Amino acid sequence: MIGVGVAAAVLALVVSLVAPFVVIPWLRRVGAVDTPSDRSLHTEPAVRGVGFAPLLAVMAGFVTVIISVLTAEGDVSPYVVAASIAIVAGLLGAAEDIRGLSIRVRAGSQFGLGVVGGAAAIALTGAPWWLLPVFAVGIAGYINVANFMDGVNGISSLHGLAVGGLFVVVGQMTGTTWLAVTGAVIAVSFLGFLPWNILRPGTFLGDVGSYLLGGVISISAVVAVAEGLNPVAVVAPMAIYLADTSFTLTQRIRRGERWTESHRSHVFQRLVTLGLSHLQSALIVTAATVLAALLGLIALRGDIAAVALSVSGIFAVIAVYLTLPVWVGRRSSAAHEDTSTLLATPHPRVDIEPRPASHRWAVLGASGFIGGALVAELTSNGFEVVELAAPRMSLDSHTSADDVVAQAAMRDDAVEALARSIGGVDIVVNAAGLAVPDSGDSPSLYGANSLLPLVVAQAAAMAGVHRVVHLSSAAVQGRRAVLDESSETAPFSPYSRSKALGEAALLSYDGASDGGLEIVIVRATSVQGVTRSTTQQLKKLARSPLASIASPGDLPTVVSSVRGLVSFILKVATHPAPVPVIVLQPWEGLTTADTLRLAGGKNPVALPAVLCRALIGGGYLAAKVLPPIAGPVRRVELMWFGQAQNAQWAASVGMQQTSFVADVLRGEKEANA
Repeated sequence: MIGVGVAAAVLALVVSLVAPFVVIPWLRRVGAVDTPSDRSLHTEPAVRGVGFAPLLAVMAGFVTVIISVLTAEGDVSPYVVAASIAIVAGLLGAAEDIRGLSIRVRAGSQFGLGVVGGAAAIALTGAPWWLLPVFAVGIAGYINVANFMDGVNGISSLHGLAVGGLFVVVGQMTGTTWLAVTGAVIAVSFLGFLPWNILRPGTFLGDVGSYLLGGVISISAVVAVAEGLNPVAVVAPMAIYLADTSFTLTQRIRRGERWTESHRSHVFQRLVTLGLSHLQSALIVTAATVLAALLGLIALRGDIAAVALSVSGIFAVIAVYLTLPVWVGRRSSAAHEDTSTLLATPHPRVDIEPRPASHRWAVLGASGFIGGALVAELTSNGFEVVELAAPRMSLDSHTSADDVVAQAAMRDDAVEALARSIGGVDIVVNAAGLAVPDSGDSPSLYGANSLLPLVVAQAAAMAGVHRVVHLSSAAVQGRRAVLDESSETAPFSPYSRSKALGEAALLSYDGASDGGLEIVIVRATSVQGVTRSTTQQLKKLARSPLASIASPGDLPTVVSSVRGLVSFILKVATHPAPVPVIVLQPWEGLTTADTLRLAGGKNPVALPAVLCRALIGGGYLAAKVLPPIAGPVRRVELMWFGQAQNAQWAASVGMQQTSFVADVLRGEKEANA
């Protein structure tokens, strides 16, 4: 039987590799072209339905096996059942690719196919009929799961290869020959399509391929379970696909989204939006699939302890997989949409006559870390302050500055409500936003940091406010050697991208100058405070053996104090002459060595600068392949080399920055100005 399996696999592989040469021209003639949707991560039209190639391969493989087994007078029933359900599922997908089917027809056909497949498995194996609903839902459900997960290049082919290969292993370990042979046919049929999908842009499986994949895997699993194989071992290779789809669906329903509409919320899709390539995302899914499947093999021992260990391990893999976007979002420095092109042209500033000092302020985000400190500073200086909570907003992370402007234009109610709240105010400071540098992409992050600033500016213009000070972050400029006040950005994380997009939206806003509103963007550096968690983490690092600097440690650091920032904001907001549209918080005078020495109470280890640069260079080179490690590499780079700051405007007007950061790092309350 091994020889038959090998022959079937070889034939299926050849057919899968060669068939696209015929299938692709035919699909173009019939107009099977995929236009990118909100759910897809592809940006160009592509030929849809090249999954006919693995369908033909599966047919060739099963025909070879069935003829050979019949010749040897063997039992072909499992092969006939698996082949029939797989082929019909593929043809159903083909109808959707070429003609299009209504949701009702698709769902009804899939469930009907599940019922037929489940009934055939029960009739074949003698399993109890109460399993029929479970089998029917399982087959129909997994066809949809495979279709939902077919969203990046290579993911479905790798899934077919991985699951088919693991069916071979389970079949060999249990003596279930038909499962091993079927697994081999599945694996090579999708392996043959892999180079087409990865190396030739615009070549997609389409529904014919994804339905085939879901159908052949699910019917094989159903027959195997009906036959008495351990269900944990059989279902384990499908666990990651099932978990991703179930988790995503549950989250979308919980958020009140229309779960039947297109989206980009799957874990594998979020990994791509965070900067991973299609292939990297597909490989991560496949690696998790293989690991879960290998843990599933433990259950084949049959005892309760083994099954419990197997299930626990699988759930652990699922948990890690589902949280990957959070970790990648925290550490990724992958390039997303380059907002620097939107900011290349300096925003014109309308000349405004010098005005007397203003006495009535409004502070958004007054309950926050920086907003609260600013309110305290203002009241101590005799200013009247209106404390405001920022309205909650959400915004798709996949957007541009122009899209933000368009979204803000549709928030009339929020703008008008905020305008009423700041009526009679001279200066508005937007200290609201989500200050979470390690955050992953989320609508709330972009709503607070990208959309809210423009809503505030529009409300201020409506209310006749003279000056709006928007608190941004120097992180928008990323790794550049010297932080400055130019409009150029190089964001490296979801947080810095959201802040850069907020700046871009303000710079593209043309409604401010008409009413005499002046918008000033203040780029804050790494702001520390005695009670701030980031400061406690910095102190913990400084006390550890990892505290080190690139010798001699005399480079400027971006570490600053909250008192220094609010003092600077006060000076910017009350400056009697026009202020540039972007100003940078001035350096507070500490070097890399000073920072760690003050925070940790001991001298940091001094490493040769040449060695540090080599290690950083190697780290960023490795990050080209593994983007998640770029975040930690960037943190080490800042610890070793710091980052220079050119606060040109503050220097030009003689605005000397008093340093309070040493007191903060020593754990003392900042001295009064």
